[in-house]
Amino acid sequence: MSDTEKLLLQYFEKKYNISVEDALNDIETMKNNEIIEQHPYRIFQGSNGRWYTYLPDETKNNGRRQIAKSTESKIHETIIKDYKQRAKANDVQNLNLENLFSLWMKWRRDTGTDPKTIKENFNEWKRFLSSNILIKKKITEIDFTDIEDFFLEITKDHAITYKRLTNVKSVLNGVFKHAIRLKIIKHSPMPDVDYTQFHTRCKPSNSRKENYTDGERKKILKFLSCVDDPYSYCIQLALFLCLRIGELIAVEKSDIQNNILYINRSVRKNQIMNDDLTFGSVYYTVEERIKGNQDDGFREIPLTPKALDIVNKAISNDPHGKYLFMKNGKPLYADSFNRYLKEKVCIPLNIPYRPSHQIRFTTATKLYESGMPVNQLSNLLSHSDTRTTFHYIRQKKADSKAASIMVDALDV
Repeated sequence: MSDTEKLLLQYFEKKYNISVEDALNDIETMKNNEIIEQHPYRIFQGSNGRWYTYLPDETKNNGRRQIAKSTESKIHETIIKDYKQRAKANDVQNLNLENLFSLWMKWRRDTGTDPKTIKENFNEWKRFLSSNILIKKKITEIDFTDIEDFFLEITKDHAITYKRLTNVKSVLNGVFKHAIRLKIIKHSPMPDVDYTQFHTRCKPSNSRKENYTDGERKKILKFLSCVDDPYSYCIQLALFLCLRIGELIAVEKSDIQNNILYINRSVRKNQIMNDDLTFGSVYYTVEERIKGNQDDGFREIPLTPKALDIVNKAISNDPHGKYLFMKNGKPLYADSFNRYLKEKVCIPLNIPYRPSHQIRFTTATKLYESGMPVNQLSNLLSHSDTRTTFHYIRQKKADSKAASIMVDALDV
């Protein structure tokens, strides 16, 4: 029943003293009577006193099967139940991609998928699929050519990166897998598409952009060294570590022992999705779990003398707080961290703003260029796979070994 129908019933209940519950029961009775009246087969009582009729059954040669019940009311109940089941199955078969996306999103919410992931998937859908004609097509009628045409369209003129395409592909994979789960289809068209054809159609990622330069890093540290503020200390320490912002702002003073920072928890940004696919207010939780691989997430980070000096200043600034960085008795949040970085640091220094995650890239690149082995760097970043770590390395300097090899090979 729609919200409008419910409001009308509530109106009649108030105005004419008609019970909503009674009205709903009356409506249900009328619908059931209509089902019995439209039943295509004769309902009759046999000589043995039992009641008989037929129900549609496509598995039978004549398209029907006989049923028998002890009373007329029971045979009516069976007819009504069968009708509603077939109607529901027919409705399911008529679901389009848009309908399935909604069902999939609500199923994931109800089965405990991370709210952040749900919001990211929704954003990909809204940006690339919500206005595309593909979403109005029945899920049972979509084949690999429809998927291929869609990706050809969104990669036209190198409009998106391959990473973005992969994100959209992940959403579609999830929707079709849910259609299989609901037994609407037996096979997803997604694996039938040759995705290699889209590599050259995608916008190349510039691995040399987004990092803070060494000069910018030094400029920021010098500027903030005179600012006695939790945001100042938080930004400074970020430039000496490879932490996610959620890990950094969740650091408690007790996590620092003998010049070692123990990463035990993270602040998570949450937004619960409603049934109509809108999202509730943002709220934050501090949880003892780390993004990605849990085994690699809980780790120990050595603190350099300068990093330890920043820690001590932060503690002196707020000696009684539970967390290392607090403002007005509360831990800092990622959004306010980035806002402070942009408005209070980058703009006054005339430095291009890059958010907290790019500080993580910057530190990772600096450590790699200084000779840290990639497996050790992966541990600091909490990556279980070094391929992910290489994505974080945005080299700006020419490799000295490469330069030496070029001299030996070419300057002869």
